[in-house]
Amino acid sequence: MRVPRNLGSFATALACINLLIPLQTLSAADAAANGARTAPSTPAQSAAAAKLVARDVSLGTGNDLRGQLVDKNGAVVAKRIVVAVHADKSSLQTVSDSEGRFRFTNAKPGTYQVASERSYQLCRCWAAKTAPPSAAREVLLVEGDLTLRGQRPVGELLSGPVLIGLIIAAAIIIPIAVHNSQKTAS
Repeated sequence: MRVPRNLGSFATALACINLLIPLQTLSAADAAANGARTAPSTPAQSAAAAKLVARDVSLGTGNDLRGQLVDKNGAVVAKRIVVAVHADKSSLQTVSDSEGRFRFTNAKPGTYQVASERSYQLCRCWAAKTAPPSAAREVLLVEGDLTLRGQRPVGELLSGPVLIGLIIAAAIIIPIAVHNSQKTAS
């Protein structure tokens, strides 16, 4: 059985494309084309989704969102500003007390980004009687626990100098490949 000459080049090109555009990205684009619900589209939403899993939290009486701020060792962190930003961009601000506790009054149900200077937590806040049984009663913010993992979006990878470099490389490599293929054909 004879293997086509360009099969090796095709396999190499396919492997390079797979490195640049992971299979999950292609399958998400295919799902979007077929009308399926996909991940958040804005960079801020994508970054938040990549960084954290939202924690369910039950709001207290009067729609109070309560929590505690601690360091990596579990020691309370007092007198630190804590901010809660709702999905509609409205924000609440407070300061942790001597026991590291904080409280936002009149918080509306929905998704919040609760953060201090060195900590961050994504929360889905539920009205008291609508919260799932697994919902916590308070938010726990752990300072110094900002480990970010993930992959850069393809849009960021293929922008600016990287995109220009790829265009220049293609402008050099393609004519050379065409010339070499014509040379070997004759």
